Amino acid sequence: MQRIPALFLPVLLLLPLVLLPGCSKDPAQEKLDHYNKALALIQKEDTRAAILELRNAIQLDPKYADARYQLGLLYLKTGDPKKAFGELQRAASLDPKNVDARLKTAEFMLMGRDREGARKQAASLLSEHPDNVDVLALNANIELLDGNFDKAGELIDKAISLDDKKARLYTIRARLKAARKDMAAAEANFLKAIEVEPDKLVNYQILFSFYQSRKMRDKAEKLGQTMIDKFPDQAAPRVQLASLFIQSGERDRAEQILKEAVAKFPDNQRLRMLLIGFYRDGRQFDKAEQAFQEAIAKAEDPTDLKANLANFYFDWNKFDKARKLMDEILAKSPKNGGATLLKAKFLLKDHKNQEALELVEPLVRDYPRWAEAHFIKALALMNTGEFKLAQNSLNEAIKHNPRNDRYHLALASLLLQGRSFEEARREAAISLKLNPRNLKAALILAKSFLFGGEPDKAVDILNQMHDKVPDNLEITGTLGLACMGSGKLDRADALFKQVLEKNPGNTLALLSLVRIEKKQGKSMDELIAMVKQQIDKAPDSAGHLILLGTMLMGEKKYDQALEVIGRAQKINPQNPRTYGMRAAILRKMNKGGDAIAEYRKLLAKDPKNVQALMGIGTLLEQQGDSKGAMAQYRAALEARPDFAPAANNLAWLIAEQPQPDLGEALRLAMIAQEQFPDEPHIADTLGWVHLKRKSYGLARSQFALAVDKAPNQPVFRYHLALALKGEGKDQEARKELEAALAGGEDFQGRAEAEKLLKEWKKQ
Repeated sequence: MQRIPALFLPVLLLLPLVLLPGCSKDPAQEKLDHYNKALALIQKEDTRAAILELRNAIQLDPKYADARYQLGLLYLKTGDPKKAFGELQRAASLDPKNVDARLKTAEFMLMGRDREGARKQAASLLSEHPDNVDVLALNANIELLDGNFDKAGELIDKAISLDDKKARLYTIRARLKAARKDMAAAEANFLKAIEVEPDKLVNYQILFSFYQSRKMRDKAEKLGQTMIDKFPDQAAPRVQLASLFIQSGERDRAEQILKEAVAKFPDNQRLRMLLIGFYRDGRQFDKAEQAFQEAIAKAEDPTDLKANLANFYFDWNKFDKARKLMDEILAKSPKNGGATLLKAKFLLKDHKNQEALELVEPLVRDYPRWAEAHFIKALALMNTGEFKLAQNSLNEAIKHNPRNDRYHLALASLLLQGRSFEEARREAAISLKLNPRNLKAALILAKSFLFGGEPDKAVDILNQMHDKVPDNLEITGTLGLACMGSGKLDRADALFKQVLEKNPGNTLALLSLVRIEKKQGKSMDELIAMVKQQIDKAPDSAGHLILLGTMLMGEKKYDQALEVIGRAQKINPQNPRTYGMRAAILRKMNKGGDAIAEYRKLLAKDPKNVQALMGIGTLLEQQGDSKGAMAQYRAALEARPDFAPAANNLAWLIAEQPQPDLGEALRLAMIAQEQFPDEPHIADTLGWVHLKRKSYGLARSQFALAVDKAPNQPVFRYHLALALKGEGKDQEARKELEAALAGGEDFQGRAEAEKLLKEWKKQ
């Protein structure tokens, strides 16, 4: 056995004596010491240290009700309601005699919309303490919210009879009078609250809000000035008065009082941001920029303000200024959230959606309550076709900032594409309420009625919009579509002509006009002449030329059609539709082989000529040689990896193989859509791939986009019907299928569509 050296024996003998006092300390006394220290620190207003002492006490005794109660009060003071509720609720359960803890717990439940939980707690308190003024007030509040006005009145009258010097009791009675439409009595009680507690700003603020909500402008202004005079060291009265002036359209006076507030409280950055927001909302770029610069000069650490300014520049399309400031910030602070988010915005602008997602994902993880980060993530997901995930991100953005009209607008747009017309209508209405000048929201609201089968309601909304903004061509064109839907063809005709007069290259307006005038009896020769006249006014419109080519094909004027489609292809060589049309025409002319030979001569001189490779591919596809066509499309993509027509067509053909590589088809379709996110034929291809993968929600979103961009293409509606059926939305599916077949036009899959409709009608 190893011996302990004699040198260490005295030290070891002393160790029990050293450790003994620490081991023998009474835990009950130790927790009390922590609690008493906390109370002393609270008196000194050292909140952080007091919280630590209370935590130490609770660690020693988790059932220490007094410590949990005091900790809950401190969390309330520091603005952490979630932790405050947890501690106060625990304190109330541990010590039912703590009436205040139980009261505050019930009030938290009420604020958290747990009306039933609050009522249960309040009723229990009332049975035990029927003469407690605060308990009476709580119960009166609950009865008022539940619409039990008589009961609320009895309770609040009793509370006031017991203590007529509490302002909040008169405030509850005032709210009760207002709920009963007795505004004079409501005002009198709000004034009484001020009378009994004249030194509390909140009493004046509540009355001010009452005046403002009732449009009692003069009284509100007078009270606002009283608040400023009585509470000169507080900024809030000036902010409230400015809000009144903004509400009443007196922007000059609002600006004046906000500037006065900034001058009086120069270190209050919140006031400076309010002034910046005021200028931004008023579209006053120069003043907003100057206010930003003044705030930056005043800040101890201006990094975040500079990031806000950079984002402001971006929103105003001052991209050079935005990028320069962003680079400056990131050079010094590579992890700055605001600058990083701006970088993601630039990536979105450049169609680099995946890179944008890679940047924004860590921001969402590190700052889960940052609404704008969720919003930018949603936009990137929308651009990559991940509509369900995008909707989740938009819901998160709205959760953390429900008053941002852009978030509701984006969600409305997404829901509209998804054919959720009622939900789209609701979100558009919210966006419009938050920002009455938001024309896009009003337009989506109208479209939700139009596409939802209520064109008359859409006409009513669009007429009002058209009266206010007669030069907005999107509104005019949509009104034309709504008039067509409601059978007002003469009005629709006039509206589409109005669009074409101001924008001669609008193909949707021209196509709609052709359809109307065909119904009104014009011959095909007359319609072709009309389209040619419009092409003379807009010779660079590839869409017009494709429309004319389609009409000439229908009349079997193949030489003319081929020449017209050739012109369209030169204008927009990236449009996949021109290649397919050219191949179809050559096939009908029995010239497919000659065309292929010409293309091969061209390839002998220039092996990487993507238009020649694409031309051969489409001709082979028309001839049924899918394998040969796919080889040509792959060769085109080797020469130019982002060539959308080849990626689109190859994706479709892969998806149609007996054992398709749907992952590769999806990759190719997304390459095409990244180049042309609004091209309906590309959206249709991507939707078809999703349909094959049984991702019906994603498929439905893409087909809906195609229908929105080209509502007169029946094949897109047929595909949309298939996706809706896959989702189990049978009624909507049948409606779209009927719409696809209603016009009598031929399209690929029409026979199958007719067969399906008969089957669905039997179900």
